[in-house]
Amino acid sequence: MFAKLIGVCATIFIIGKFAGIGGEQIKYFTDIAKITLTQHEVNSIAHQIYGMTIVDGRIPDKSSEEWAAYIRANMKADIPGRDPAKDYWDEFYKVNEVDTVPGLSGAGFIVKSFGPDAQEDTEDDITSGFEYHE
Repeated sequence: MFAKLIGVCATIFIIGKFAGIGGEQIKYFTDIAKITLTQHEVNSIAHQIYGMTIVDGRIPDKSSEEWAAYIRANMKADIPGRDPAKDYWDEFYKVNEVDTVPGLSGAGFIVKSFGPDAQEDTEDDITSGFEYHE
């Protein structure tokens, strides 16, 4: 999947240069590829956490650094040498216990990337998570 998206980005860049597409348009298309890859990663990380760390109906209480170490130990990066604990904007993923769909669901957890703007709780945040079930 990753190789195909890199190929698409490279093609967009090359065609864009010949067609006169500006840097903003190329950044937009590159961000689309990064968003897609990041959504895949947050889904994979959430599945890993749900399947391997739920103890007594909850995720373990870990610091941001401990979650980063857990992700590094359990997830493989798509690009050799890339830190799997970081999103494609080079920011660490965040793991939190939350009401997964406020007002509509029960307690659970989410894995979050702050997305292209690197700002928490904005429209471009990328999340995945699970509700706890007994």
